[in-house]
Amino acid sequence: MSNTPKADTKLPASAQAPLLYAILMLALMGQMLLSPIIAPLAREMGLAEWHIGLTISLAAIMLAFTSGPWGRASQVYGVRPILTTAMSLGAIALGVFALIAHYGMRGIWAGTALALGVVLTRGILYGCAISALNPTIQTHLVTHTTTEAQRVKAVGGMGAVTGLSSVIGAVVGGSLAAIGGLMMPLTVMPLLMVAGVVVLWVKFKETKALSEVEKPVKLSYFDSRAFPFLVVGLLLFIVFGALGVIFGFLIQDRFALDARTTASVTAAYMVGLSIALIVAQAIAAPKLGWNSVQLLRRGVAITALAVAVILPAHSYTLMAIGTILFGFGGGLMMPGYNAGPTIHMSNREQGSLAGLINANNGLAYAIAPVTFTALYGWSPYAALGLGLALLIVATTFAYLHPTLRKLAQTTQPAVGEGAQ
Repeated sequence: MSNTPKADTKLPASAQAPLLYAILMLALMGQMLLSPIIAPLAREMGLAEWHIGLTISLAAIMLAFTSGPWGRASQVYGVRPILTTAMSLGAIALGVFALIAHYGMRGIWAGTALALGVVLTRGILYGCAISALNPTIQTHLVTHTTTEAQRVKAVGGMGAVTGLSSVIGAVVGGSLAAIGGLMMPLTVMPLLMVAGVVVLWVKFKETKALSEVEKPVKLSYFDSRAFPFLVVGLLLFIVFGALGVIFGFLIQDRFALDARTTASVTAAYMVGLSIALIVAQAIAAPKLGWNSVQLLRRGVAITALAVAVILPAHSYTLMAIGTILFGFGGGLMMPGYNAGPTIHMSNREQGSLAGLINANNGLAYAIAPVTFTALYGWSPYAALGLGLALLIVATTFAYLHPTLRKLAQTTQPAVGEGAQ
């Protein structure tokens, strides 16, 4: 705990944080409804596990390549034009994906053509669209805050919204699938993206803070101010991405469940994980008084412990403990990972940094699904074992890297000139 007076965590009204969080949640809900049904949906369409892994990996690759340009563009053109364009594109992608899934489950569209349709819509097109959300919103929030504590709270709020959308998405997606079959959540997904566009246009008031940056600075991945955070984040998000894509298969196989029951049980575990994620980011991280590096280190260590619990788990109770620990550890780590590098950057660098962080996450999700689904097909224990090994490496790196060791001794400072 910090021995300094309590830092100011109140976000300025000009940040419009609650509104942007609401828009982010609506947009992410269009994605999260798919999470509890992805495994049974793939099998109902006759797709192999690696087809889904490839689709998610390609979406992540597109996110990695386009996040930087989206983040810098948001500083030139503003929040509303960028988010409107991106969410409209996302709604189209999800709508066409739902149509393809409909024909796929009926056997009208099958084989290579079905796999390509899924990859192009849910993978490439949707990946391009979703990549604009986090960099645009993070850049806006960061340029409207002045202390590390405020930034931890702002980006923690984004993470909490992501977790909340996972909870709601898991409940709604699983419930809709149980009530009306797998097509019902697929039909709702694009409508939520459209709702986000409507809220954005009606409620959001564009400010000049971002559009005044005519020439945003492009940052290197190896910039010493960001690199150690990116390494730890990459390793953690590889495991996050892996667990997300193999979890449904893991539940179905370990407990010998049918497709609909798998969707419901997976949804229940996702709710627990997401609640832990929300509590850690929205409540624990701002209240603990830890700086960004402390949050980063302790969070990644807890996630390693969580995977160690999940690895041998053949009971519902152990699986629940592991998933809750995983969510809480990730929830502590993420605000530190997102806020830490921003403290040393000027306003002109924030759009590029936000894009770089989002691209880093995209790179992780590009590596994880196809790698871990293929490994899972060979051995579920090998897939989980690799995840645990990566988290042990991440924890060790976080505690031993010289830059992070130095920063860990500091308290939450005021943001430097040009960051307002």
